[in-house]
Amino acid sequence: MKKWVIAAASLFVLLLAGIYFFIPGKIVVARSITANANQSGVYRFLTNASNWPAWWPGWSSTDKVADSVFESGGFRFNKTINGYNSFGIIIEKDKTADSSFLHLLSPGNDSIKIEWNTTINTGSNPLARIRGYFKAKELGNQLEAILAAMQKYISIEKHIYGIDIRHEKMPIDFMVSIKKPFDRYPTTEDIYTEMSGIRKYIAQAQAIENNYPVLNISTTDSIHFELVVAVPVNKQVPDSGIFTERRMLKNGNLLSAEIAGGKYTVDVALKQMEIYARDHQHLNIAIPFQSFLTDRMKVADTSKWVTRIGYPIL
Repeated sequence: MKKWVIAAASLFVLLLAGIYFFIPGKIVVARSITANANQSGVYRFLTNASNWPAWWPGWSSTDKVADSVFESGGFRFNKTINGYNSFGIIIEKDKTADSSFLHLLSPGNDSIKIEWNTTINTGSNPLARIRGYFKAKELGNQLEAILAAMQKYISIEKHIYGIDIRHEKMPIDFMVSIKKPFDRYPTTEDIYTEMSGIRKYIAQAQAIENNYPVLNISTTDSIHFELVVAVPVNKQVPDSGIFTERRMLKNGNLLSAEIAGGKYTVDVALKQMEIYARDHQHLNIAIPFQSFLTDRMKVADTSKWVTRIGYPIL
């Protein structure tokens, strides 16, 4: 009997020693992903907690005034602070809370590495250490699943910028343009009136319109506006009165997108394209422009209007 007691005691001591040797008092849980995305764009997107439900794989709620709650696999995640390209996130389970940090690293303009790490305190009690070990393992699996969902979502630029931005070559060379001031925002009728005038002059000059007209509306004080309309043509046309020859850098680099909707939607898209260009360090070398792909004089429903926006870059 005494030998069995000694053997059991020895086994118990070995078990305790194994627990303390193989399970440390603090377990670091760290997971990471890489994605084809821009660091500035992703950080701006993640800063707004209301964007998280779009990609979060579990349950989420952003209705609260003070914070937003996200759950996955029995863990509760609370985004607490926005740091410099990082976020503080409290992870809760079984009445315990652990601080974690999500870090955004940028190897280049079109690539990002995201690291998420936390430390689980397992304590000095052997049973607590065992529970902490399994908690850390379970949490690691959850972080992998969450980061995988994030990776899939942020790799699509439209999810970050709201529009499908394409890199193209400028198809236009020669244009005939007209510039006109307004003391109000130019209407659709104003724009088509100027297009009609240009087309009459093009016909007189025996040139051929060979692409969609382009336009830009600018203002410096929200009271005085300047409308520039240009119609692409197949050859150089001399200046005459209000009509001016313009040249585009044909085959130059261009950011473009097609937008469905009215003025507000197009204005938002132009702003997002400007942000995209800044994030990716593209230098704007000419005035951004719009092309009406839908005849707005014939289609009254603005939701059916399609506009191509262009942003010339170096």
